Amino acid sequence: MRALGLAGTLLVISAALIIQPAITEAAEDVDGGWTVWSLGGNSCNATCGTGYYRKLRTCSNPSPQGAGQQCLKQDGVTRALQEISIAECNTHPCASGGFSEWGNCTVECNIGKQFRYAMCGGEICAEGTNQYVVEERECNTWNRSSCPKPCLEYAKNCPEYAICEDKSDDTRPNPVCKCTMGYEMNKAKTHCLRPPPTTPTPRPIPTLAPEEKTVAVVVSKTASTVLIVFVGITLTLFLLLRIMSPDRVIQMNMEIAIISAHICLMFPPETVQVEILCRIISILIHFFFTACFMFMLLESLHMYSLVAYVVKKDGLFTRVQNTLIGWGLSAFIVLVTMSFEYDNYGGVYHCWLQMDKPLCTGQYIPIIAIMIITFTLIEAAGAADYAPLKEVDKSQRLSARISQRSNLIIMPLVFASFVIGMLSEYEQDLALYGTFSVLNGIVGGVIFFFHCTGNQQVRAKMVRCCQMLKRRRRR
Repeated sequence: MRALGLAGTLLVISAALIIQPAITEAAEDVDGGWTVWSLGGNSCNATCGTGYYRKLRTCSNPSPQGAGQQCLKQDGVTRALQEISIAECNTHPCASGGFSEWGNCTVECNIGKQFRYAMCGGEICAEGTNQYVVEERECNTWNRSSCPKPCLEYAKNCPEYAICEDKSDDTRPNPVCKCTMGYEMNKAKTHCLRPPPTTPTPRPIPTLAPEEKTVAVVVSKTASTVLIVFVGITLTLFLLLRIMSPDRVIQMNMEIAIISAHICLMFPPETVQVEILCRIISILIHFFFTACFMFMLLESLHMYSLVAYVVKKDGLFTRVQNTLIGWGLSAFIVLVTMSFEYDNYGGVYHCWLQMDKPLCTGQYIPIIAIMIITFTLIEAAGAADYAPLKEVDKSQRLSARISQRSNLIIMPLVFASFVIGMLSEYEQDLALYGTFSVLNGIVGGVIFFFHCTGNQQVRAKMVRCCQMLKRRRRR
């Protein structure tokens, strides 16, 4: 068995020795191949007009092996491991040193360009060669009198919300796109953009010197006190006399409204530090002043119904109706304003109504509208002769005529007091505080005088008092 194994091993080795030379011989017979041409460190010896350069390639791609052949040269006969060849380069003609004539302007009726080209012999040097040269210059074919308006064509380039403005002169056209309706052109001149809302510069808080502030507080509070006293005496007098006629109920509600408004003004300046309390006071001031003007409107309506013979007595509405209408409409106006401007009630340095916020519109417009209607009713009542009704209460009609005249005085005074008071707090101006104080005193006295003398029952009691005094003197 060992002999057989040894014999097999020797047989394999012998076969391998016989086959190996054949394999090696077959693997070493490789023909050579040329590399790509290279300049071999040389460049063209001329920039134009035909030059020459030497190029080189080697038979190393791959190199010949074994019995393989060398590479065949360009002549198709010789074989070699290297080949050098001379080739032409830059065969284009050289520039002659001149240029062509200037070409036509690139545009009509505008600013454009003209071009001219370097000449190579009798023709323009070929584009893409190192002799190709282009020169350019500006040209102007604009003629303001004969060329069409530039905006006729340029307007289509303007963005949305822009128009074309012709700013041309005699030297050149100048159409410009201009944004309208508050829009602004972006930097790229491609779009009209709505500008962002501007942030207004905060108004500096006006202040008074400590001693001036003390004087202003004392003066304004004293004047409000005088008004409250005068109007309070009027209320008390009518309550003691138990006079509750329809016109008197309207006046009573007006007096309660103006007293309440001035009581709200009596709160100390430190109230502004309590935000919610300051806001409530501001809302109440708005409400009570609105109610004051609303009841003056109802008084004028009551007056008109009697003077114009619409009713015989007691006016259009009952006592309860007048009360509900006056307070109800005032509350409605204030609630509507609050729904839009609640956060603007109150202030940083006072609790009066704000003048630098949209809230001011909600304050003034309803009051001014009420005043216009009131003066219209007063004018209508005295503008024509009306057919009298039978069994008209002449005493009430006389009171209505007095009311017609007195409202022409009371309403402007109350409105002036309202505006001056608001301005004095807003501006923190001592002179306005003084004016506000004087007006309050006048308003209190005028309300006391006209409401007392304009009531028929008070007048009757005054007549009886005068008669009693005369009888006593005679005795």
